[in-house]
Amino acid sequence: MYDGHRGCLPNDTERARPDTRLMTQEGAMILLTGATGRVGKAAAAELLSQGVPFRAFIRDADKFEHAGDGVELVVGDFTDPDSVARAVKGVTRALIVMGNHPDQAMLEQRFATVAAEAGVAHLVKVSSMEAAPDATAALPKNHFETEQHIAGLNLNWTFLRPNYYMQNMLMYAASVSRISSFALPLGRANTAMIDARDVGRVAARVLSEEGHEQQIYRLTGPERLNFHDVAGQMSSVLQRSIEYIEQTPEAFREVLGQFIQSPWQLDAVCELFGEIAAGSLDEQTTTVADLLGTSPTPFAAFVAEFAGAFSAPAPQS
Repeated sequence: MYDGHRGCLPNDTERARPDTRLMTQEGAMILLTGATGRVGKAAAAELLSQGVPFRAFIRDADKFEHAGDGVELVVGDFTDPDSVARAVKGVTRALIVMGNHPDQAMLEQRFATVAAEAGVAHLVKVSSMEAAPDATAALPKNHFETEQHIAGLNLNWTFLRPNYYMQNMLMYAASVSRISSFALPLGRANTAMIDARDVGRVAARVLSEEGHEQQIYRLTGPERLNFHDVAGQMSSVLQRSIEYIEQTPEAFREVLGQFIQSPWQLDAVCELFGEIAAGSLDEQTTTVADLLGTSPTPFAAFVAEFAGAFSAPAPQS
């Protein structure tokens, strides 16, 4: 029986390497949803680099970077059942990744059901590290309910539960650039931030290999950091002092409300950050390295790659 916890690389080092034969045999087809997003885009790039054919289910074909690379495209989205049916036709494995939405659980579950009825044999869902039977916050609760729905279907599944995305720090790039600081309501809570592209690489690996059936992979970066540590690493890489300001939940909500118009999403994000502040993401695993054979991206390397976004403005002449 699915309990929400099993399948996490038993004893890590004891897990046998899966069958690494890529699914290039005739008739096999992988479907990527979210192929223009940060995880799906990385999965697409990895599959292309391995010569694995796939189909992309996207809302806007103009935003798909690999449209000329022989990739099949189906234009549509989760809210359009007819386009979902077209997307899953003839597919053997599919990646489910969707941005936060009030109807996310319903839409993902409907997608999974349509996929199962169409004969899809394996669903890979990008979930949340906080997804659990006792989840109360809206976002991880939705993820867990969708996991349960998928586990009840007559197919194979793999659930990817990532920690905090490094890319979230890019939302504070303007603040770091202008005033050399960023504010979050996370106190001294630790996370083991992960580059979303590493999650995409894991997704591509799981989609294109045997041996990942009925597994839950908890994905993190290589180190636990609180956000004072994050500021310290940014200071070292950017060669100037960066400060992390411990924001109150009330101040965070007020600022966030200027950018998020949906009351549901505002509540959901504030609720989630409250759980992170309480330590919900204070976990570091070796799962990414175990699966990919290479270490996940360190935060300092991520900052160095995006240093231009965080750099101070050039002085006015």
